[in-house]
Amino acid sequence: MNSYKEKLKEITRILLEEEDEYGKIKDTCDDLFRLFLAASELKEDEYSRKEYYLPKGKAIGTFWAGVCVKELMRTKRFIRGIFYGIKKAQEKFPDRTIHILYAGTGPFATLMLPMTTVFSSEKIKFTLLEINQGSIEALKKIIKVFEVEEYVEEIVQCDATEYKIDKSKPVHMIITETMQNALKNEPQVAITLNLVPQMEIEGILIPQNIDIEAVLIDPKREMERTMGIEGAEDDFYYPLSKIFELNKEGVKRVMKNKNYEFPEIEIELSHTIEKRYKRLCLLTTIQVFEGEQLTYNQCSLNLPYKIMDIDWRNNKWKELRFQYVVSEKPGFLYKLQV
Repeated sequence: MNSYKEKLKEITRILLEEEDEYGKIKDTCDDLFRLFLAASELKEDEYSRKEYYLPKGKAIGTFWAGVCVKELMRTKRFIRGIFYGIKKAQEKFPDRTIHILYAGTGPFATLMLPMTTVFSSEKIKFTLLEINQGSIEALKKIIKVFEVEEYVEEIVQCDATEYKIDKSKPVHMIITETMQNALKNEPQVAITLNLVPQMEIEGILIPQNIDIEAVLIDPKREMERTMGIEGAEDDFYYPLSKIFELNKEGVKRVMKNKNYEFPEIEIELSHTIEKRYKRLCLLTTIQVFEGEQLTYNQCSLNLPYKIMDIDWRNNKWKELRFQYVVSEKPGFLYKLQV
């Protein structure tokens, strides 16, 4: 085993540990980022920062995609979730090599490489989708340096929202992590809508579920929460309603109308809401797989997305309406009704 693979194996072992020792996880993710940088020879320059604007969302630049590795809980939860997802896929598809479609690999294929240290190439294979040419170039170097060519079915440069799966090579798992908080700007939703109907019926989707909830936050109490003041965790926000959910079952419902249109969600604003809750935000909760979840403020994907501050003294609104729209700039449209 070469030195790169040895280091990756040890890093993966630590990330798969059940307990969360944040200092240890941070150091490990930093080590992983440095390892990938060295293997890919990726540099931060104008070329690597270039973004791609697509019909159904933005693909971030190569370097920024790579830096995501350093988000410690994001990396750990996804690595553990994928590991357990593969185990579940092996139960569902016994005696078969699990074919995994990984859409939006970035330069490092961060969610693939660790799996090569715990599963043999007879057990798992990957088809890798990526649109950014700079990421493709780095990806090919990474695969060669880590000597994992036997795990790769194919590398395809494409828009994953339009990709058609080869029916002669059935897909048992889809991994796509192409999102920002509140599912804005990036094509996570459109990619999921395109690929899930093409996967095996019993296939595994990673992330398994994404929830978006509309809430009202008390800014003062939220600050107290970050300072560790007792009790602030319990009442720093007022839940209004879940306004969006992305999972296999939801995809089936949306695809019935074949136009990527989501329903408009109506929320009544009760007059009993305490006036200290004055910041309207969207919160994102990600269930990577089963018990592996990312919740409030654990990484950039879970940061509250501010819609607006409400002046309750002059407020006459009685209802909020939200609708998720798939477009060149995906995200939520909202209306305030009097």
